[in-house]
Amino acid sequence: MRKFISVMLMVVILCSLAYGLLFFFGYSGNSAARVRREHGLKVPHSARGFVCRGDAWMHLLMDSGAASAFEMEASDLPSFVAQLKIVQTNECLPGYIFPGNSQYQIHRPWMSGISIKTYRCASPTGDSLEVQIGAIDEAHVGVLLYTDWN
Repeated sequence: MRKFISVMLMVVILCSLAYGLLFFFGYSGNSAARVRREHGLKVPHSARGFVCRGDAWMHLLMDSGAASAFEMEASDLPSFVAQLKIVQTNECLPGYIFPGNSQYQIHRPWMSGISIKTYRCASPTGDSLEVQIGAIDEAHVGVLLYTDWN
């Protein structure tokens, strides 16, 4: 019985460690590391409230995508946008950049308005990158990201 408990304890510890490593390297959870891995973008230190969805981990096997959202200070927006390789810019577009598939849907309270800007970009990690900026208040903006692998 004691050996069984020891083995089960080791299994629990190893599984916890494995999940912790997956989270740390951005393969699971909602984090800046996941945004960096899936979208190839550095997020500012003021970024918070990460929400990540999608099936980007399958991009080597099939068509997949990564959807992310977070909030940051508006003063960090110029440096964030500077890293984008912008192909096209649109202002004040209604709607969102996410496909209709349920695995990409993200809902944040600040997403109810019209976006400030939408950028279509060359993606550092996938085939395309869409970035949408929305106003939260005078000092904060919301950022939506969608990377697609075809």
